[in-house]
Amino acid sequence: MKANETFLKVFQKAAATVPAYQNVLKQNKINPQSVKNLDDFKKLPVIDKKNYIYANHVRDIFPRAEIPSMAYASSGSSGKPTFWFRGDEQEEAGGELHEVIFNKIFKIKKDEPTLVVICFAMGVWVAGNYTLASCRWLSSRGYKITTITPGVERGDIFNTLKELAPRFENLVLVGYPPFVMDTIHESLKKGIKFNNKKVKILTAGDKFSESWRDSVLKMIGASDQDSLVSVYGSADAGFLGHETPLTIFLRKEALKNKKLYKKLFDDAKILPGIVQYHPSHVFFEEVNGELIFTIDTAAPLVRYDIHDTGKTISHEEIRRALKELDLEKEAKEHGLDEWKLPMVVIKGRTDVAVTFYALNIYPEHIQAGIQNRKVAKFLSGTFSAYNKTVNKNRTQKLYIKLELAKGVKMSQDIIRAVSRSVVENLIKYNIEYRKLYHTIGPKALPIISFSSFGDKSFISHEIKGVINIKGKKPRFIS
Repeated sequence: MKANETFLKVFQKAAATVPAYQNVLKQNKINPQSVKNLDDFKKLPVIDKKNYIYANHVRDIFPRAEIPSMAYASSGSSGKPTFWFRGDEQEEAGGELHEVIFNKIFKIKKDEPTLVVICFAMGVWVAGNYTLASCRWLSSRGYKITTITPGVERGDIFNTLKELAPRFENLVLVGYPPFVMDTIHESLKKGIKFNNKKVKILTAGDKFSESWRDSVLKMIGASDQDSLVSVYGSADAGFLGHETPLTIFLRKEALKNKKLYKKLFDDAKILPGIVQYHPSHVFFEEVNGELIFTIDTAAPLVRYDIHDTGKTISHEEIRRALKELDLEKEAKEHGLDEWKLPMVVIKGRTDVAVTFYALNIYPEHIQAGIQNRKVAKFLSGTFSAYNKTVNKNRTQKLYIKLELAKGVKMSQDIIRAVSRSVVENLIKYNIEYRKLYHTIGPKALPIISFSSFGDKSFISHEIKGVINIKGKKPRFIS
């Protein structure tokens, strides 16, 4: 299916069968019969979680108001779970897209015994159970794939890698980037070997640096850059796109070539992610610097905004840029002619303070800790939050920098009281952070520092999350 057929088909389905979207059209006085091409389509209103999902009864966002068979959750900005749904068609689509990665990128053949170890948090969270459904679909199609789901239980992971993995020809480790790094590092310390078989890694949730990719591949003894692939997705829509040999080449090359970096990533200070997507599955647009997509999930989403900043790039644009920069020949060696798919560049989120171990920490979660009446008098209300990979790319840490109130001097009592309040409220209001804290313990604790009131160095080059100024809308740093 072509891209133009995708967006029109999803729109027509929503307009004909989804009560909530029919109400959107009615409120905006739009006759669905008038939407016949891309120009018409781009006049449709943009919807998001707040004005569409939360604004309607759960049944009304589905075709014929029928609730699908599978539910899962994500933690929203309120700290309360947002429940999402999917049906058999979405799981089949996930299976087909995972097959592209397993077969065309990882080069895993149908008859090769392969163990997939899912290290995403299980339970109600989407990443773990969606990956499981996709792998089960592959198994049902003849792949000799065996899937095990230790989740984030480290003892079970280590036992699996030691006792079960050696029985298989291939091993695929799946998880959040920092957790995968921690797992591999600890496994090596326990004497578990990775260099005696074909090991592949599939990640999602967090962007990572190319030096991080190199470090992980070195640890598992892999020389092929394509042995580690990141998936771009969301709880709202599932699988949206994925890295390919071509995007990995482009991202690495951009670090060496300023002109290519500029063409791909504009003036982004922090290296963005870049993936390719399948137009028959999802249709992307760039609107005011944000990525808007249309996709036929269990709840058809038409011009839906998850507030990821970035841009779209067609395959033709990429080819022209590479030719102009005399990189076309080298790019062909990395799949330029094979991966003829459009791309999206993902720079960050406009509604998230910071990501940490692939979970979203919202400004409200940090504000709750510093606005506690016991500590608020010591602080101005201004804070910054960002993550940073330390210990030779092995550990991700969460940093929170707070500004003291005017006239307040630092003391150990203030440090202890504020730190306790921030951590207690993160655990209270962010259920994903709570799970992470119970899993990895002290590694999940933020590193909290303080600046004196009016310190002009408060915003530093390190910050890549959010700056919150008391009484003003948070400002996001990309």
